[in-house]
Amino acid sequence: MWYSSNVSVQNDQELNEVISSRIVKLRKTQQLRQEDVAEKLGIKQQSYARYEAGQRRIPVSILPTLAEALNTTIEELLGVHTKRLKRGRISQLEKRFEKINTLPPREQKFILEMLDRVLGDRVEVS
Repeated sequence: MWYSSNVSVQNDQELNEVISSRIVKLRKTQQLRQEDVAEKLGIKQQSYARYEAGQRRIPVSILPTLAEALNTTIEELLGVHTKRLKRGRISQLEKRFEKINTLPPREQKFILEMLDRVLGDRVEVS
């Protein structure tokens, strides 16, 4: 049995459906079109649409690229939540960064530009 934070999955088909629903949600949260994600994966939009619909299994080999395209991690796609290495409460700064990470790319860019302005020469931008 596959265990996730909120969902237990009995078989591969159920896992595929769970992942499919996650990628739809992540794509929409990022305000991306299916075409955008498909292009990043190097596949046709129709193929990607089948992944979202649960009609095709998502190959393990594309999970890293898919996670990157959706600005997330493979663990998040699979519903695996790793434990934090440090003890104690999450800092207010970390909570804010986690919220920023869920914003659409355009809004993330705006926030990073604002931070760069406030911090000035104190940070190196890569």
